[in-house]
Amino acid sequence: MKKLLYTITMLAIGLHSYAQQGSHVCGTDEHYQQLKSVSPELKALEANYNQNWKNFIQNYNPNDYKTTQKMGKASIPKYIIPVVIHIIHSGVNSVENISDAQAKSEIDFLNKSFRNLNSDTGRRREIFKDIAADMEIEFRLARKDPKGNCTNGIVRHYSTNADKGDDVLKRESVWDSKRYLNMWIVRSINRGGGIGVAGYAQFPFAAGVTSAGTDGVMVIYNEFGNIERSTPGQTPNVTTMTHEVGHWLGLYHPFQDSDTCDSEGDGVFDTPRTFFRPTSSYPLRNECGNPTYNTCGGKDYRYIPEGQSTFVSNVDLTKFGESLELPDMQENFMDYFIGNCASNMFTLQQKARVHFCINNYRRDLCSQENLIRTGVLDPVTTCNAIPYFYSTNSNICSGNTVTFNQNVYNGTATAFNWTFTGGTPATATTAAPVVTYNTPGTYDVKLSITTNGNTVDTVYKNFITVVDNSAPIAQVNFANWQYTIDWAEKGWRFESENKKAIWERVQGISYREIASMKLEADPFNQLPSHGFEQSFISPSFNLTNATLPTFRFAYATALTTGPGSANSNDELRVYQSTNCGTTWTQMTGTGSVFTGTAISTTGTTRLDWSTGFVPSDRTKWREVSLDAPKAANVRFKIALTRRGGANFYLDAVRVSSSGALGVSDELARTINFNVAPNPFSNTTELSYELANSSEITISVVDILGRNLGTIASGKMNAGNHSVNLDRNTLGLNNGIYFVKVEMGSQYFVKKVMVN
Repeated sequence: MKKLLYTITMLAIGLHSYAQQGSHVCGTDEHYQQLKSVSPELKALEANYNQNWKNFIQNYNPNDYKTTQKMGKASIPKYIIPVVIHIIHSGVNSVENISDAQAKSEIDFLNKSFRNLNSDTGRRREIFKDIAADMEIEFRLARKDPKGNCTNGIVRHYSTNADKGDDVLKRESVWDSKRYLNMWIVRSINRGGGIGVAGYAQFPFAAGVTSAGTDGVMVIYNEFGNIERSTPGQTPNVTTMTHEVGHWLGLYHPFQDSDTCDSEGDGVFDTPRTFFRPTSSYPLRNECGNPTYNTCGGKDYRYIPEGQSTFVSNVDLTKFGESLELPDMQENFMDYFIGNCASNMFTLQQKARVHFCINNYRRDLCSQENLIRTGVLDPVTTCNAIPYFYSTNSNICSGNTVTFNQNVYNGTATAFNWTFTGGTPATATTAAPVVTYNTPGTYDVKLSITTNGNTVDTVYKNFITVVDNSAPIAQVNFANWQYTIDWAEKGWRFESENKKAIWERVQGISYREIASMKLEADPFNQLPSHGFEQSFISPSFNLTNATLPTFRFAYATALTTGPGSANSNDELRVYQSTNCGTTWTQMTGTGSVFTGTAISTTGTTRLDWSTGFVPSDRTKWREVSLDAPKAANVRFKIALTRRGGANFYLDAVRVSSSGALGVSDELARTINFNVAPNPFSNTTELSYELANSSEITISVVDILGRNLGTIASGKMNAGNHSVNLDRNTLGLNNGIYFVKVEMGSQYFVKKVMVN
């Protein structure tokens, strides 16, 4: 065999994902970089992990890790790992809501592959058969949940984000990662730039640092198990979870140090050195037809650059000497080969590394105390089903209906009994009842189910919110975070699919000079909100008799270049609803949708993703005006889908029934409004000219939007007017203030400075 060089050179690469099907491969570096950006100490923790392994392996003896299997059976496992499977689904009949049988088939195959009992062991080449390892690990579905209740280890969780698998989604349903290996099943995963992602894991040295609530493995539904909706496709078995659990137990890819053949990239010396750089055109290795294929030996050291279709080789291969003897280990679970040769073994030294990992990083999880606590040592028993339920919309107009769906897990219910406070009907016995709510208010919902002769109840408090179907007649209505800061009190609200993405009021950056609402930049795969929608939603308005119903707002953002080759691809869409937000329809007209580069308000030049975009002046903003429907109950939604964009600013959001949209620079020009001197020390003069007799109010506000006093108010005759602003009268300190001029349904502000 080849000479084993005791050299470990690890790249800062982590959490590689794997796929066997089509172009689903990995979201590798982006996730680890994300974790390091939150907790830079991870780099030192990884280095310590690898150094400890290097010290441990100095005394490695392969005979210590060999086992004997008799009659096709393995000995008692050395380690047992409790597992919980969270099936994140978007509906009872959604494709990702896999059956218990499919979920259990994965645990069965995982145990076979880790115990060296998988059916395709005969496909190994002779040179590697002696180092194929029985990992002596067994995975068992938990029989007790974190509260000590009986469970079958499979949780079903409804979420509208089942197609946006990410760390944020994990936190919607997670059990203590120090007690259970959490597995999450989703429809799709938001990772990678051009290559689809089948799954990803977290390394043991990262667990508990910033990610105790996300430690585990996430996999798409058709890469989990080997029956029903799973799709083997390019290998005899679906081994994605085997691969990902290998990462979770501390294993790297054999090609981890992917830019060189000079070192053992995975820190394991009985896996031959290999080279691979996945691209969208060459995501998986298809060289199974060549049993002597050796990427680090001779002509086969090659790769396909991104965007090209031919292999290239630019390395002098003669310098590697004795390290060129063995071909690539196509059989290894941790590599990326496809075909009949691929993914059927771990090596003895990979086993040593996994045991090192368990003993030093996941010992509590495998302890006797924890095995008792999670029930995996108990005989298999039948648990009572647990009733959970959901509805696709829990906020409705009076007179509208809600469809409820049961979300039972731990078994199958034989009877349903619903109680709907405030609803019609008040009770139901079907699995998916439809209920009408006629009276505004907030209501509880109760579901009782019968299983195994027992009845179990679940009550969701304040689950349904019903609002009055009638809405106030709209005149000019503002989302006011400029002055009185009462937008939330008046029913305007922000909603985020990613709860970690928060809108904040920022002073001094505004389309109208005082303040705007800001959403922080989301560089591609650096924050976990990639692909999530962040929305601003209005209250309901009555526009039935409006002469020119209009919805208007201003925003500012820029394009970015993300880490690596990724670029931002945010989308902005504007919607309307005529039923209290139960359903939404995209508005029409210019400004109802901005995709691709069109979303930018600063042109097509891209900023580096780490640059904090700030609109330096009014020209960096875009104002959007859309015709609104003439209806009795109209709401508006500004929806931003984040895919790596820069800081996003929102301002001057308003609804009007007559087209007079309140904030008006034209008004300032019409009345020739002027402040002189500006800046001023003690007093300054405000002058203006009225063409007609008009009601006018002039007040002063500070940068926080607080009203400091009114200096003119009432009906004023046509002609020239002036009024003095005295700092002492209003108690003004040195600084920036705003003069607010209101006239009819319109107003404007003028910045002044006291020094």
